Amino acid sequence: MNYERLFKSRYWLPKLGEITLASLVIALISGILLIPGYQSALQPFKSVSAIVNSSPFGHFLQSCHSYAGDIFLISLFLHVLEYLLKRSFNSYHWKSWLWLVVLVPISILLVFSGFLSMGSLESWDATQIFKNILNSWGALGNTLNRFLLLSSQKNSVLTILMHHASTFTVLTLILTYIHLKRLQADPFAFYYTFLLIALLAILLPVGIGTHPQSELAVVKGPWYFRGLQEMLSWMPVGLAGFVFPLSILLVFSVLPIWPRRQQLLLVILFFLFVFYLMETAVATGLRGAGWQLNL
Repeated sequence: MNYERLFKSRYWLPKLGEITLASLVIALISGILLIPGYQSALQPFKSVSAIVNSSPFGHFLQSCHSYAGDIFLISLFLHVLEYLLKRSFNSYHWKSWLWLVVLVPISILLVFSGFLSMGSLESWDATQIFKNILNSWGALGNTLNRFLLLSSQKNSVLTILMHHASTFTVLTLILTYIHLKRLQADPFAFYYTFLLIALLAILLPVGIGTHPQSELAVVKGPWYFRGLQEMLSWMPVGLAGFVFPLSILLVFSVLPIWPRRQQLLLVILFFLFVFYLMETAVATGLRGAGWQLNL
């Protein structure tokens, strides 16, 4: 298949890199506008509820911020897929390619930390899962746990919110700029992406999750986290939370410097991605009360 021609046949759509950059900018702007309404990081769910319930514009702004993060991740993943199919990594110096590899987990942490800082029941559950994963990493994981989440629940929300608004945002902006600096500003890409996000926010407003003191038969995280939840339900924590993501990053990293094994590496990446998508589908559609499998 001529993948070069496939990705050029976009008709009137912007490029994936331009959509990625535009959605990141929209997420940044909407996040800044939401800060004044965030009353207390010690009561995050109450603050988010106040923003959403204060006015239709507050709910619209919160939905825009959420959709911008989702579209940023989706377009980034598709952009990476485009690079793999076209084998664009062969035109990169290895150090330059590593910046793109690092950008992927940092971008996921940026969006995921925003979800954790909402304080909903789903956020608390995901935070606990994240802590358990880090604890399985040994001394490195314990250090990251103290740095990212601290110990108590309240301090965890405050700390992860600070990292979401500063650490991960700054790192993502820097890495995105390094990768996309050769792109010229495209107002059409920004307008197109904003229109898409605005329509989604109006037609399908995003919920804020379940009150943290409520009880649910099954608690599921965001769409990009459910595959990991499913893996953790039947795999050791170290294998699902450390070996699996590390394997993907390592295979990505060596693509430009191992030309004789590129085909094999791409096949491995393909199966890892398909496996994670299958796990996500099972977690989303087949897991019910108590994380039991409903066939």
